[in-house]
Formats: sequence, C-alpha cells, structure tokens
Amino acid sequence: MKHSLSQPSAALSARLVSQVSFKERFPAGRLKPPVGLMPGNVRSLSDLHLLLAPDDASLPGINLTALPAWIESSFGDNELAEAIRAAADAAPNYAESCLAVYDVVGWRLEQARMFQKEAEV
Repeated sequence: MKHSLSQPSAALSARLVSQVSFKERFPAGRLKPPVGLMPGNVRSLSDLHLLLAPDDASLPGINLTALPAWIESSFGDNELAEAIRAAADAAPNYAESCLAVYDVVGWRLEQARMFQKEAEV
C-alpha cells in the first residue's frame, strides 16, 4: 500500500536508516503465548519494521500511543509520526494497528533507502 508521505530530505533519509543510541532506545518486545512478553527494544526504523512484521505465533509488544513521540524526538520525522498515529487510530484493534503501522513504517523506510541509493549514484 502506498502512503501519502512526502519524499524525505537527504538529512532525514540518513537519520531514518540509522540507529539511535542505546540511551534513546524504545522499549518493545514480543508477546508469545504461553511464555508471555519477551522484552527487547527498538533502536532503528528497521528494528521497528522487523518487530511489527506479521507472525503467526506471536504479537509485537509495543506502545503504539507513545511510538509517534519517539519517532519525532529520535528521528525528527513529524510526518511519519502523524501517519503512525492515524494508522493506529483507524484500525479496529491492536493487531490490526500493528499491521497498519508496519505498512507505514515499511513505506517510509523504502522512501529513505531509495533516496540513499539515488544519492550514491
């Protein structure tokens, strides 16, 4: 699915494909029955995209309400943060919210990676 996110600038693209410091990490994990929540963290959009990837045996354990603020403060991408808010709010349940956010984050990563490849040429 394509989203109406504008093409990120060179500086923003570089931030979007990079990793934040350990101190700036976002707490997350996987909810895996019957074990429960396996704690972890997210330090990049790639990590976030991987965490949100659909899996038949588990669910992402992430605070979708706090996620946009982390995106804004860690990467400076207000547009992505707003798209995440909108996608999560529009979904009927938590699992669907995770899938919607996965889609938005994937599209933004694709935009940033395309920009990085074009800049290398």
